[in-house]
Amino acid sequence: MLDYIPLTATAGRRIATAELRALGTQRMNELGYAYVANEFTPAGTGLRFDVVGIAKYTRQVRIYEIKSSRGDFLCDQKWERYLDYCTHFSFVAPAGAIFRWELGRDVGLIEYGAPAFERMRRARRFGMTIVREDCLRATRPSRRLRDRVPDDAWIALLETIALGARSGLVDIEFEGGAGI
Repeated sequence: MLDYIPLTATAGRRIATAELRALGTQRMNELGYAYVANEFTPAGTGLRFDVVGIAKYTRQVRIYEIKSSRGDFLCDQKWERYLDYCTHFSFVAPAGAIFRWELGRDVGLIEYGAPAFERMRRARRFGMTIVREDCLRATRPSRRLRDRVPDDAWIALLETIALGARSGLVDIEFEGGAGI
């Protein structure tokens, strides 16, 4: 007899970057950002953000950097350059791929994987299966890096949205409301 709780139908296989990106995008939308994009490249920077959320009026920009494995994290040397373009920055990775002590105090970590032990015990006791949405949790929330994005970074972000929409490269989808 096996004593485990399957996390998803595909538990045990390597988590694809696309799956983590979709979870990050969903989480960003739930936070209420007015503009959310995947694989976003600000004008003239040469950088590419995996998931970015931009608020309409407050100049808040949240970036999620997706890491599919520990090796992916260790090979990446460019993520620190992203900090100039955001007010909040977090990694989204499988549980155990990144250790909290490897990151700066203000950098967040959102893990995909096994939920807290107590939650697993409760679910097992009632014969429940934990679904994928329950498995994305912030083990360390990101702290505010700055009050607002600097002017040059803000202009690069807005140029990409405006010019990309005109050329049809960026799919604009603003949610209703004032944003954050």
